[in-house]
Amino acid sequence: MKSIASEANPRYRAWLRLAESPRQIRLSGRTLAEGIHVIEAARAAAHPIEALLVRRGAQGQAVERLAAQLAHEGVACYELSPALFDRLSPVERGAGLIAVIAVTHTPEPRDLAADALYLDGVQDPGNVGALLRVAAAAGVRHVLAGPGTAALWAPKVVRAAQGAHFALALYDVADPAHLKQALRGPWFGADAHAATSLWEVALPSAPIGWIFGAEGRGLSAAARAVCDAYVTIPMASAVESLNVASAAAVCLFERRRRLLSANGGRVHPLGEGGAFGKNAPSQSDGGDDVG
Repeated sequence: MKSIASEANPRYRAWLRLAESPRQIRLSGRTLAEGIHVIEAARAAAHPIEALLVRRGAQGQAVERLAAQLAHEGVACYELSPALFDRLSPVERGAGLIAVIAVTHTPEPRDLAADALYLDGVQDPGNVGALLRVAAAAGVRHVLAGPGTAALWAPKVVRAAQGAHFALALYDVADPAHLKQALRGPWFGADAHAATSLWEVALPSAPIGWIFGAEGRGLSAAARAVCDAYVTIPMASAVESLNVASAAAVCLFERRRRLLSANGGRVHPLGEGGAFGKNAPSQSDGGDDVG
């Protein structure tokens, strides 16, 4: 294992730019994935891993086993001083492992044949990562991010998603108006002030889209122009709204429940089912609420 102790090292400078700049992630086609669970998920999905960065002094059987496995597979491994490693890490007290992984950039989709989720200006990386986990768990494979949404491959988003990236198709959408070409079916907007309850709204068996916006502002005018209907989640009067990832979980799993019920309890072709990341800790720290 090679050791890096200077911040002037060219490799380290390149990694630091990935930690600090979403634009650099897009330009280089790489990002940083912190944590044993995330790295193991990337490895299980055969996602390209370019390098493994190990914090000097990181201990534990899981750390040693994963480092040994990746080294055996030909992944370049580097030991970093604690000060250098901590500047790269998206969390303060992690496992001491970061993988440099490839980023998958997919063109804007057209005519999707399965349910989709659109994030309208959700700025908090923890919430975006949590939304990706919810989508993966609910069998919604297509996630689209609009202007103002945290970069889907930013290290904090990758950390919060806990491996969901490798089970999803992710897209950046330049304009919400493009959603009508991405999915021809109806788009449902989550709105705390909508008149129609989620429990009562008619959801067709054909593919549909969901739109969730950010705290305070809610859905943008451009996103509202795409919506065919709005739904609200009935809640106790003492609570005004839910965190956006919690709201999405309610809506997407209600959709999944109906599809499974209509299909005799079997996984519906609109989504691949199963719980995702059962043992992964939540990294969302709030910031975007939806009612």
